[in-house]
Amino acid sequence: MNLLISSDQWLLVAYQALAAAIIGPSFAMLFTVPARHLLLISLASAITRAIRAYLVYSSIDIVAATFLACAVCSLIFIYFGPKFKVPRPIFTVPCIISLIPGVDAYQSLLSLVNILHSVSPDSFNNSITILFTHGMRALAIIFAIAIGLAVPPLFFYKYRHAKL
Repeated sequence: MNLLISSDQWLLVAYQALAAAIIGPSFAMLFTVPARHLLLISLASAITRAIRAYLVYSSIDIVAATFLACAVCSLIFIYFGPKFKVPRPIFTVPCIISLIPGVDAYQSLLSLVNILHSVSPDSFNNSITILFTHGMRALAIIFAIAIGLAVPPLFFYKYRHAKL
């Protein structure tokens, strides 16, 4: 594991963070999230995507990087959600949209279509390999997103309603 990345990779992290800072609030506006929360969603989307990109460029597996980025996003809004008196999913769902594995899902569906139209055993075997490689990675990333968002509240909301 190498935590030092090159300046070109830092630039790619910044580009991905900038794109996520646009994607997160755009998705939030689809669901009429109040405008006063869009700046925080933008910032958290950029942080979440930057963490994942940095970890991936640091040679950490994309599934583990996605889990850690989603856990950080969840922790951020465990803190900010009650301060704004807004449920945490209002913030976390738009922030993780840029982490959805669209390319892997597309590749796996495309290989599924190729399996149905393959004429040679080599193309059939190649399509099966692509289907399982990209399909399993897409499923693993989706599970990492779900677990990364769900686990931190289990630790921090334990005594939320207890009278101390």
